[in-house]
Parts: sequence; C-alpha cells; structure tokens
Amino acid sequence: MQPETKYARLGGDRIAYQVLGEGPPDLVLARRSYGHIDIAWEDPGIALFLRTLASFCRLILFDRRGTGPSDPLPLDSLPPWESYAEELAAVLDEVGSERAAIMAELDAGPTALLFAGTRPERTSALVLVHTFAKFAAGRDYPIGVTAEALETVVTQFDQLWGSEAMAAVLVPSRAGDARFLRWFAKWQRASASPKVAQMFLRAMAEIDVRPVLPLLQAPTLILHRRRFSLVPISHGRYLAEHIAGAKLVELPGSDV
Repeated sequence: MQPETKYARLGGDRIAYQVLGEGPPDLVLARRSYGHIDIAWEDPGIALFLRTLASFCRLILFDRRGTGPSDPLPLDSLPPWESYAEELAAVLDEVGSERAAIMAELDAGPTALLFAGTRPERTSALVLVHTFAKFAAGRDYPIGVTAEALETVVTQFDQLWGSEAMAAVLVPSRAGDARFLRWFAKWQRASASPKVAQMFLRAMAEIDVRPVLPLLQAPTLILHRRRFSLVPISHGRYLAEHIAGAKLVELPGSDV
C-alpha cells in the first residue's frame, strides 16, 4: 500500500507530502514542477522504483504548490521560481529532517541547486536528472532553448497535454504499452491542467541558477539521457563542468 499523504504548511498554503522507509539517510525526491504523489503509485514501475529507494533510506516525496493535491497557485501571478526552495525547506522541517540528499529532475533541479548552495549544512548530496542551470538561451549561454523552440513546445503541450499521444512523446520507449499510456495520460491530467502545464513550462525560461554553482559543497551525481530533447545533454555537461567534483553519467535513450 502507498504511504499516507500529509500536509506541510508554508504560510497559508499546504504542501502535500509522503514519507516511507527509514533513515538515516534521508532522501528527498523532487521530480518536476508538476506531479501527483497519489496517482504516481498506480504505475507498478514507479511504485517499484519508489520502494527500492525507500529500502535504504527514508524517502520524502512532495508535490509543489499549484500541482497535484497541494494547494493551488494564482494563475495570473506565479511566485518566483526561487520560492520552491522554501517549499522544500518546509517539508523537511515538517518531517524533522535536518540534513538530506536531494534527487531532482527537470525544473526541480534548479530548486535543488539553490537549496544546496544556500543551505549546505542541510544538503548531504545531490542527484540531478535531466536538468539545467539555465533553460533559456542567451548570449553567454548558447546551449539554452530559443524563444521560438519554447513556443513550439508550448503549442505541443496545448494540443496534447493529458492525452496518450503526449505520453508517447514524453516516454517513447513505452509507446507500445497501452496500459502505461492510459495511466500516464491520467497522471498528467491529475498533476496539472493544460494551462497550468504551459505556465510552468514558460516559467522555466526565467530560471538562471548559474551563480550558485561555485557555492556547492555536496557530492553531486548528474544523470542525463543523450537523446532527451526537452533538456539536451549539453545542459548536463555544463553542470558537470561547473560543479566541483561532480560526476556525469550519460544514459542511452530519450525518455523523460
């Protein structure tokens, strides 16, 4: 059975979280802006993955505000991306975790980097999956996504979000698994509406955590698929080059 979903508070907002396994160590799994920690357990593969992690640590899961069972956010004024580090701190405080490893994926990665850089005493290790220090391209960051490419992805989200077709795009290796596609489409719809998913995607263009990278002290492992199109492998290589002592493992495939 899946663990009980509880709530931590940040001001007047509630953040849904789950805890399973025993520590030390503590491991926080922050997957992305959108998610649904209840629906995730309906997929046998994810359930096995989570229980495997919890076999050697106390695993802490949470859904950011504005997604899943956590409190919603005003669509006309999302908080700055830096505020998500405060959500992470609120959950750790609620469960009594003074120090934890953080495994973060996609746009949860900058949150983990900011947290680790500003709270080194609370961060024992980092595992960064398909993530980046800066998403948008700039004169000093040519590997980022262009404004035109971002609009193409936003349009795709607008047309396909919550459908089995979108599931096949994001997880092509499972495109022939009808059960998985139905579940993944359901998970998308439960995680965020099409409009919210697009807003989170656009918000990624505002992220730039490069100034934090020299401050990192925690051992860092970077995992990145070589053909992952939304966040190309060049982002993972940039992190490996700019985080002291970081190890990059390049993986085959293109799944999210």
